[in-house]
Amino acid sequence: MSSSDDRLAQPPLDERLKQLALAAQQAPARSRERQRALAKLISAIQTSKQLARPQAGQFQGFYQDIYAEATQRLYAYICDRIDDYRIERGEVLQWANFLLSKRFFVEASRDVMPTVYKGMNPKSVQHLTLEDLDRNNPADVNPQMMPSISQEVEQVLEEDPEGLFQSAYIAHHPQANFRALAIKRLSGFSWQEISADLGIAIPTLSGFYQRCLVKFAPKFKEYLL
Repeated sequence: MSSSDDRLAQPPLDERLKQLALAAQQAPARSRERQRALAKLISAIQTSKQLARPQAGQFQGFYQDIYAEATQRLYAYICDRIDDYRIERGEVLQWANFLLSKRFFVEASRDVMPTVYKGMNPKSVQHLTLEDLDRNNPADVNPQMMPSISQEVEQVLEEDPEGLFQSAYIAHHPQANFRALAIKRLSGFSWQEISADLGIAIPTLSGFYQRCLVKFAPKFKEYLL
């Protein structure tokens, strides 16, 4: 049978998702059968391209990070709480889109969006780098007599005079503190590598990192002047 015949033989999307959800529910918890059914279910939802896009057009510059974090939370919830799905209440995509729009996108937007101070236009918020923090330092010194900005910043991070950078960390993950993340980034580690090492989603890491850069920008300038 050709691939086109295979596609024609497949049940409609809603029916296919429902079958996979039921297969996962009927398999023992934490069994390989359940894991396989859940993997197929998540894959089918992803490839359907029918997930909602809550508040599209808002959160300029941060929307993709927020959406990626929200969908990861949704998939984790579905895998953990598949038994909560009830056929009589609607289709799988209706359930998933309700959770995505009403819960996980809202939660992710709060976690990923950087701090926006009162009176600031959110559209004007830009992603920062550690190098940006010293851009306005005095330039009347001989650059050959001074260490590079990355060396100065790394020294400040290492010393952490007031313990501020290490005390700021992702909830329940003290090892994912700003000091550790910033040092890794300055050392050339990618977000993918850091995510794999800590077991924390990239949008969560990068969103927290951006918020800390905004929060600690005045403190960096104080230390570096």
